[in-house]
Amino acid sequence: MHPSDTAAPTAEQGLDQQQQPIENGADTGKDDRPSDEEILRYERAIKEAETGASPLISDILGMQGLEKEFASGLEIFQRKVKHLSQTCKGMRTVKRDGNCFYRALSFRFCELLWERRGTPWAQAALARAASTKDIMTEMGYDMSLLIDFWEPFETALKPQEDSKTLLEIFQTEYVSDTIVCYLRLVTAAVLKKYRDLFEAFILDSYPSLDAFIGSQVEPMNIEADQPHIVAISNALGITIRIANLDPTPTDAGVNYHELSPMEPLEVPGDVPEVVLLYRPGHYDVLYPSG
Repeated sequence: MHPSDTAAPTAEQGLDQQQQPIENGADTGKDDRPSDEEILRYERAIKEAETGASPLISDILGMQGLEKEFASGLEIFQRKVKHLSQTCKGMRTVKRDGNCFYRALSFRFCELLWERRGTPWAQAALARAASTKDIMTEMGYDMSLLIDFWEPFETALKPQEDSKTLLEIFQTEYVSDTIVCYLRLVTAAVLKKYRDLFEAFILDSYPSLDAFIGSQVEPMNIEADQPHIVAISNALGITIRIANLDPTPTDAGVNYHELSPMEPLEVPGDVPEVVLLYRPGHYDVLYPSG
């Protein structure tokens, strides 16, 4: 674990932070926070630089690309990128299409299953993933109509011949998007199952939980926020740790935000976690050193 890690909050604590940006870090009292206008301008520049030809998910890359991307950016971003370069061995970039969180999460989850195939954790994680079909049915989804969405995910969950085979699955647009769609539906089902928990954090902005799900969860190309992340973390039983590349001053190098499932997998030994990189409006897969 990185020394800058914070303790994993409960689901209620994680959701309570929804009113603040997920990337909030510790305020050190410094005056070097850029203005809102500077932040928005820089976010637009990042998005405009993204080309439509970028892969759905890339090979593992060094951190040099991230350094180059922020070379002419705000100083606080440059400092945090330098810290990431010193503490991470690589990353995979994910296409900026509004589905990046689900795509990054599902790929790394499946990759961990391949890396740890045959272990108690992998066996328990596979069983938990299969149980998402039961949650869907319980919440009123007809799995006989959605089996075509489950099957590509099931294929990706199985140990592949090598990591390249898994990458090919996620680089095939129809298959990759089908997996994303399935996880969106699973997220929606978990939100419905724990309606009382999630409604308190949604009704300030939406007339109902169902309205939120219909406009912000089930449709493709809609970015994930705190409720989505809490819900899918619990569905898969996986801890999600997010490195926040944001403009908030911090003495910790980069602030990590960790979300653990409400119902974690109970297995002996080391339990892996999915580590993602968040920068304004986007998620990539991150590989910490060690």
